[in-house]
Amino acid sequence: MPDTVIAKLGLVLEQEKLALLSGDFAVLESLAPEKVALFSKLELLQPDAASLLKITPKLDENQTLLAAAIKGVASARDRLDALYHVQKTLSVYDHSGRVEFVPNRRPALEKKA
Repeated sequence: MPDTVIAKLGLVLEQEKLALLSGDFAVLESLAPEKVALFSKLELLQPDAASLLKITPKLDENQTLLAAAIKGVASARDRLDALYHVQKTLSVYDHSGRVEFVPNRRPALEKKA
C-alpha cells in the first residue's frame, strides 16, 4: 500500500515540477490538496526509509524550483515598486549625503510636439 501512495505522490510531484517550470501557479494551487492528502496517508502508513528515498530527489528538486520561483516573484515585485517610485518621486541627496525623496509634480498642462 505505501508503494502505491508513493507512486501517486511521485506523479503529483512531477506535475508540480512542470507547473513550476512553466510558471503556472494555478496548477500548483490545484495540486496542493491532493499533495496534502497523499502526505497524510504516508504519515499513517509509515513507510520504510527505502521507499521514501524514491521521492526524496523529486521533493528536493521541487523545493529548489519553488525557492527560485519565490525569489523571481519577489524580484519582479521589487522592480515594479522601483519603477512606480521613480515615476512618482525624485531621489536627491541632502546636505549630509543621505538619500531624500522629493515628490514629482506633474504640470497641469502637458506640452506635446
